[in-house]
Amino acid sequence: MDLKTDFLFYSPDIEKTQALDPIESLHAVKVLRKRQGDLIQVTDGKGGWFRCEITRPDPKCCRVNIRSAEYGYQQPDRGIYIAISPTKNSDRIEYFLEKSIEIGISGVFFLKTQNTYPKKINRERLEKIAVSAMKQSLKAYRPELSDLVSFSDFVKASGSFTHKYIAHLNDTATDIMDIPMGDRMLVVVGPEGDFSKEELQMAAENGFKTITLGKSRLRTETAGVFAASILNARK
Repeated sequence: MDLKTDFLFYSPDIEKTQALDPIESLHAVKVLRKRQGDLIQVTDGKGGWFRCEITRPDPKCCRVNIRSAEYGYQQPDRGIYIAISPTKNSDRIEYFLEKSIEIGISGVFFLKTQNTYPKKINRERLEKIAVSAMKQSLKAYRPELSDLVSFSDFVKASGSFTHKYIAHLNDTATDIMDIPMGDRMLVVVGPEGDFSKEELQMAAENGFKTITLGKSRLRTETAGVFAASILNARK
């Protein structure tokens, strides 16, 4: 497409509504000063990449006409999923979410382990961060986010992943650079207090292989970003 993308808008039902929601409309019309006839780029977060012409620059409901559409836009080579324990400091898990989405992941599962301190997550805020990171990095896929789920329930329901790993620094773990790659990759990152022995055993019993992210002990959010980076870089 010959349209230079200076800003990406998100509208999950753009083909049906032919309009931006109130928040995106306000930003387009009042902040970016878009006018009738201007061309903008819109994604539905499901791989759709739409070149649109503004037909009515209303800051409450900016109407558009789809000029062209591309589906499966820059579809990732593989699905990369990170299951991670929320951190005591919410800023840290938000940092992980933002950076890992910019790098490229398909979904994030938030896990409640024995050593997880927060008992809940702000799902609405995390969803907003996910959309913002998707738009910032000009991606057409909005990653899936889960509610806070128990570690035991999660590992028992992980059967759809044939390549699943749990990050734990020990003498028998395989380096993440050496693990076999597949179409759907899952890496589980533990809490600030690490996994319990029971959780490691449960993961092993449910087909998880232990991997190491290097010799250094990483913070939870650093480990998550590192894993996302390596899995994106691997062929």
